[in-house]
Amino acid sequence: MIKEIFTGNVLTKFMALVMAVALWLYAINRHTRELTEMVKLSVSVPEGITILEQSTEEITIHLRGPQNIIDNIEDMIKNRKIQAKYIVQESPSGMEDQIKQTIPITREYLNLPGDIKLVSVYPDKFDILLGKLQKKKLKVNLQKKGEPAIGYVIANEFVFPSEVEVTGPLNTLKEALFINTVPIDVSGITINQNLTFPWRIGIDQKVTLKRGDKNVSVPVVCKEDVRVWLQIAEQQDTKFFEKIKIKIMKPPEYPYEIKLQDEFFKVMVKGPKLLLDKLNTEEDVALYIDVTSLKPPGPYKQPIRCVLPKNIELVDKLPEVRLDIRENLRLPETK
Repeated sequence: MIKEIFTGNVLTKFMALVMAVALWLYAINRHTRELTEMVKLSVSVPEGITILEQSTEEITIHLRGPQNIIDNIEDMIKNRKIQAKYIVQESPSGMEDQIKQTIPITREYLNLPGDIKLVSVYPDKFDILLGKLQKKKLKVNLQKKGEPAIGYVIANEFVFPSEVEVTGPLNTLKEALFINTVPIDVSGITINQNLTFPWRIGIDQKVTLKRGDKNVSVPVVCKEDVRVWLQIAEQQDTKFFEKIKIKIMKPPEYPYEIKLQDEFFKVMVKGPKLLLDKLNTEEDVALYIDVTSLKPPGPYKQPIRCVLPKNIELVDKLPEVRLDIRENLRLPETK
């Protein structure tokens, strides 16, 4: 009797079991969800070590689990509450300069609930290059952007302190000689800014080195800032006048006739560019010779003199000019 209970209707019982398993799988699958998302990969290092290179900063994870938990995890990933985190155990005392490591990415680096299965991760490992940190004094290089207002130049600049302490990778600081300030904008400044100095400027948190034909920037830390003085001055320039007529200075009723060997002369002047751009040849630049004390017979050599606006000067000394002086011949009056 008992045997018939366990062996009778085998086919019917088998079909019932299959249907029960299918129903169970259906129920499970109905409430199970899969999720594929990209998350940030962060690496923490102990004091005295820095990360020189990291092969990837994001990984793609494929998850499976109860739908309600997966829905919650999806929101957490979007809010960056779920990340992959790796903590470097290397000690600075065990490093001479730098070391490279390949790290497999496993579930223990992800803060996932226990009900969630990590199906896959890509990439499944990453490389990091660690460098030992050191401190070094570097010269400060003032970095500027823009140009002063038209007609003005930066005549001089001064930075204090001229050196700052920088913390960075040992192999980098061995080669580094200077560090830049953050760029300061000098666009449109004039001599009015001379009264506003010093400016307090921060230090750029990286060192740039030459590697073959490329410039490579390496992150460093500098907690100092500097004060900057700039001396703004008017831009000096030159201007050339090809042909200026030489005037003759003589008293009224001068009884003699003057003949110049050269009636025109060329002149180069120098001074602030803003003034030079406004110079008018006839009104602002005058050449003359003084014949007040001259009497016949000639010839004479007299220096050319020049009258210029304030703050404008001659580039070269003017020469002497040759002239003849003779009696002023007048026709007899006719009655």
